[in-house]
Amino acid sequence: MLTTLFFLLLLAFQLWYLASPQVKTQPAGLAVYVTRNPQHARLLGGVLAVGAAVLFVFKLGMMTGLCSWLVGLMGVGCLVVALAPFRYLSPLVVAVVYGLLLTLEIVL
Repeated sequence: MLTTLFFLLLLAFQLWYLASPQVKTQPAGLAVYVTRNPQHARLLGGVLAVGAAVLFVFKLGMMTGLCSWLVGLMGVGCLVVALAPFRYLSPLVVAVVYGLLLTLEIVL
């Protein structure tokens, strides 16, 4: 469950990042849609972030959930900002890492 919540935060921040006018990258894939429709991307990113916050609170309690959400948002924010210019966060890489972490969460 926590892996999925952090994955939602990653998607939300990635959408916010790509919708920012300061980003100077060559759009490809999802980034093409986001650069053409930044308002939709920001709205979807906001819905994902708020949904993740609600699920964190539901799973962990009020204060622990909000603190975990904030720390997770800062963590994925640093990850996106640091790795996006190098294009390490391709959909395939994110899906494989998510699958491995979800498997570890279920098994352990």
